[in-house]
This record gives sequence, C-alpha cells and structure tokens, in this order.
Amino acid sequence: MKTAVWYTSTFVVIFIYLYCYLVQFIRGAEIRPQHHQPLLRSRLGAPPQQPALASYPSLGWPLSSAVHQHPSQHRQLPPLPPPPPPPEVFSDYLTPGNMAVSSSISVSSVSSAPVQVAPVSGIVAAANKPLDFTYHNYEDMTTWLKQFSASNPDLTALYSIGKSVQGRDLWVMVVSSSPFQHMKGKPDVKYVANIHGNEAVSREMALHLIQHLVKSYREDAYIRWLLDQTRIHILPSLNPDGFEVAREGTCTGGQGRYNARGFDLNRNFPDYFKQNTKRLQPETEAYKEWIAKIQFTLSAGLHAGALVASYPFDNTPNSAYQAFASTPSQTPDDDVFHHLATLYARNHATMYQGVACKPGSPSFPNGTTNGAAWYPLTGGAQDYSYVWTGTMEITVEMACCKYPPAAELPLHWSEHRQALVRFVGEAHRGVRGFVTDGNGRPLENVAMKIKGRDAPFQTTKHGEYWRILLPGYYRIEAYKEGYEPVEDDFSVTDHHATQVNLTLFKQVDSKNAFGTLDEVSNYYSLSPGDERPNKRQPTISNKQDVPHPTGLTGLLITLRSQMDNLFTNLFG
Repeated sequence: MKTAVWYTSTFVVIFIYLYCYLVQFIRGAEIRPQHHQPLLRSRLGAPPQQPALASYPSLGWPLSSAVHQHPSQHRQLPPLPPPPPPPEVFSDYLTPGNMAVSSSISVSSVSSAPVQVAPVSGIVAAANKPLDFTYHNYEDMTTWLKQFSASNPDLTALYSIGKSVQGRDLWVMVVSSSPFQHMKGKPDVKYVANIHGNEAVSREMALHLIQHLVKSYREDAYIRWLLDQTRIHILPSLNPDGFEVAREGTCTGGQGRYNARGFDLNRNFPDYFKQNTKRLQPETEAYKEWIAKIQFTLSAGLHAGALVASYPFDNTPNSAYQAFASTPSQTPDDDVFHHLATLYARNHATMYQGVACKPGSPSFPNGTTNGAAWYPLTGGAQDYSYVWTGTMEITVEMACCKYPPAAELPLHWSEHRQALVRFVGEAHRGVRGFVTDGNGRPLENVAMKIKGRDAPFQTTKHGEYWRILLPGYYRIEAYKEGYEPVEDDFSVTDHHATQVNLTLFKQVDSKNAFGTLDEVSNYYSLSPGDERPNKRQPTISNKQDVPHPTGLTGLLITLRSQMDNLFTNLFG
C-alpha cells in the first residue's frame, strides 16, 4: 500500500512539474496574438492601453529574425568581469526627513565624501512657471532645480553626487512617484547630459525632460505608468565648469569641452580593452561612486555634434588603430544594444533617416552605429557602465550643432521628447526577479548570467535583478559562494518582462558549479582604486554545515518556484 501511495504521489508531482514547464514553453511562442490577452500580465502590470498612448509608437516594431534564435546561437565573446559588489543603495538615504533636516548626508559605508542634498528652505513656488527655452548657467540651473523639486515633492527629489573641480554641485533629479526611496522590484534608469561642457543642447533637453515628466504625470497615462514603475535619475550637467566657458552658437570646436583641468571626462574612465593612464578627475570619481551605489538597469549619455544613437563597445582590442574608424566591436548583448539604439532613432523625428550633418561627415544607416565602428575611443563612460556595473547604456548625439542658438531649442525638444520618454520604458523588457535563500531571505551580490552571453550582472541588497532581453528562449544562471548554483529556463515575449524568481541553497562542501573554490577563474571583482578587473582570491571560511535538501525536497522547492513564477507571469 505504501509503495502504491509513493508511486502515485511521485506521478502527481512529476505531472504538475511537466505541466508548469509546458505552460512556460507555450507562453514563450513569440508571434502569437495570445501575448496581448489580458491574462498575460506580470506583477508589474502592462502599460496602460489608453488613447493617451496613441502618440507613442508601439514597442513591437519589427525586429530582426536573428534575435529570435536560441541563446546558444548568440555570438559569444571572452568573459567580461562582473560588476563590483553594489554597496548600500544610494537612494535609500534620500528620505523626506533627511531632506528637511540637513543639506548634507554622509554615506560613510560607501565613501568618505558626503552626499549633498538640496535644502528646501527659502524656496518659492515660482517653479510652476514653465521652463523657458534659453540656456541656463549653473546658478540659474541650480535655482530652477531647487524650486521645481520643492514645488513637486511628491514626484521629485534633488541630490548631488559630488562637486566639479571648481566646486559646482553635480545635481541629479529623481523623477518618480516614489522619489525618496527605492521601490523593490522596480528598476532605476538614468540620463547623463553635458559630459562635454560645450555640448549644451543636451543640458537643456535634460531639464525639459524633468519638467515634462512631472507636468504630464496626471494627464499622460503612459508617463504615469513609467513614474509609478520606475525611478528616473536625470543628471543635467556632469561638466558644469566646461559649460561656463563654452559659447552659444558654436557648433564645432573644443572650447568648454573639457573640465577645468583640461581633461576630457568621456576619456577618463577605466577601460576594458586598454590601460587608461589619465588621472581620474573629481567629476569622474563622483560618477563612478554614484553608479556603484545604485544598480541602474538602463542608461543613456546625452551628447551633441552629430545625430545618431551609438552603442557599445566604444573601444576595440585593435588599439593600434585608435584614430581611425574600424569594424564594429560587439558586446555579448549586441542585439539588445542595437535594439535600444534603433528604438531611440525611430522615435526621433529625423534621426532614423541617417542623413549626414554636412557634406563629408559620416552618415549612419537607420540613425545608429556601433561606437568603435564610428571611431574607437579609450576611457568612455558607456563601456565603463556596461562592463563594471552591468548597466545597458547607449550614447545619444542629439544635434549636429553642439551649442545651437537658443531659438532652435524648441525644435530640438519637439524632436527628442518622444524618444526620451519611450527609451525609459525599455527597462521593463526582458527578465527580472528575486533571488532568495532556502528560508526566503534575499541574497545580495549573487553573480547572474544569461547562458551564452558572457556579461555577468549581480543582485541588489534586496535580492533583485533585471536584464533587458529581446523575445526568445534563454537560460539564466545564478551563483554565490557557499551556495549551490542554480539554472532556470525561461522565455521572453515582446509584451512585458518575464518574472523568474530563484532559490539558492547552502552547500555542504566547498564544491561549486565551476569546480573547487580555488579553481574559480571566471568571476572577478574590483578593489577600490583598481583600474582593471582583478581575479578574486576566493577563500573558504569555517561555516557550520547546514541541512542539505534531499532530492524530494529539492524537487518540491523547484516545483514551488515554478508555480510562483507561473502565477506571477500569468496573473500578476
């Protein structure tokens, strides 16, 4: 009798497991009308389908059939170093109490440099006046940012990531329905403008984007959905010193391009392909600390001097030809980066036409280019963000003229407004989820990787992760020292992000999926001050043995995880 019960129970468990797997498989079929049925909703919820969205083209623009292949067919490159362990989430310190009590909040666990937060005393409600289409110097920009944030405390939070060489604050405005605290399971996105001080049009576009997002929150259903589901960090000027010496109407040339010490900030970051010997500048250091504190899912650097969306890699192993255009230098996520750049170009009024700015200057088919294919550079922010922190970042060249007359700003804003908004929504494409231990506690710094894409990323202190992927079938891998590694298959549709939650169990011995701990060589870490990734030196600590799940309990836990993921993706 006991044997019959055991066989029956085993059959039921296996049947349910196979049923869950089959449902996930069917759900992954890519070109099916069912993907747009109401039942297929994530916990996030699908973007609102209301008339207000009519002005925004569908996310489902035609994709190349090549990106729908099995992950094993994707191009593989030598392994990239994973991002360094993310310290305390920076935005957790932006609380209403802190904003009101003090203008300086020290994050000692991350850096000895204080994090400056804008004081609200003495701010008037004049920020309700529309932002004019003129160029704003540092004083004017600072005044407007403080006034606007104070007038809209429910949707904005203003903070500084540091100071420039000449002591100007590097302001960042958070725009979100939860501006003062991180929202679990919801991604952070950033825009960084005016990296080159004379590329001033990007600075004004960033300011107008802040105003547009806030003022449209109650009228525009799509923007309301974005701000409810995302935290958007906008840095209008990474190089305020350079801007102060640049001149309006100057379309070319280098006056104001560099910081106050004469350094090009977009050549000042550690580089994956080549040792960068340039001395780090205060603006660069502040930027590095910032993106180490917040795990950004998606990012764009805003420049000017051309009209194109460029994507990594910017550099190439063939460093002998740094001054010349070369063949593309592709990342393991080349299909995703090409999609992100193309989406921006298609949502811009003219960028997708790929017309050259002037005779003799390059033209860009479809308004996009691989960075190294245009011209290789060492020490760019775009490659650094991707390699060191796992952020998917592109570069947008916003206008042929770097510092066009102010009279042209309304035209540039009307051309970029839709693209800037739609780009943020791509943070909700692909896969996301939580990684926990056997007791349901979140696991931080879990090394994550999509099989066939040697570009690792990590979980946050809340156990969260996000990865932008195009429709297809994938396998995700999760590894943390002292735990049994886990793999799981999943599919991505063009409708919303797939939720995949993973559970890691403690190891009994020192073995892991890559051999003994002494043999681990594919995972790297960065020590403070390191310019290049260093191999981690794993050590085995004396840990008390913990109960190891048996085959049956492991199957039941896996079944539970599959059921959780199933209900999350089907019913939200």
